Amino acid sequence: MKQFIGVMDKVNSGILTILSVIFGLLGLLTLYQVFARYILKAPLVWSEEVIRYLMIWIVMLGTAIVLRKGLLISVETVLHMVPIKVKKALEIIIILVNIVFLFILIRYGFSIMEVLNSQKAGALDIPVAWTYAAVPVGAVLAIINCIVVLLEVIFNLKKEENPDGSAPIL
Repeated sequence: MKQFIGVMDKVNSGILTILSVIFGLLGLLTLYQVFARYILKAPLVWSEEVIRYLMIWIVMLGTAIVLRKGLLISVETVLHMVPIKVKKALEIIIILVNIVFLFILIRYGFSIMEVLNSQKAGALDIPVAWTYAAVPVGAVLAIINCIVVLLEVIFNLKKEENPDGSAPIL
């Protein structure tokens, strides 16, 4: 079990590295797009689509990471007011509800991909389904991360925490 958690933490670290590279490329592409449009007077036709589609991938892959690290916005007032055993039960219920939602997201993500499979993106001439593949891929990764968090909650596996009580990003 600890090996599984360790493997997922390494996968998450790799995903975080990929997201960092994509963010950097998006920043450079955006700057060059502005430069090309206003200075060179020759806007890039394809850059806006690339930026938009990569942002979708960033959000979906990032969701898996933040679920694992417990960095999503939540209302924790009730969790701080209840006894430890009730808190643990509530955490398990919350994780299970997340997993159910993510399974629904996978199902509809594949449905959307199927509908859009024949449609091509305007400037890039790639299937639009590739963009929407981010939904099921991100949801699958998020489910796996939810399972890791569930195992940690059930078996009281201690996570490393920062001095402020938050989990480390890497």
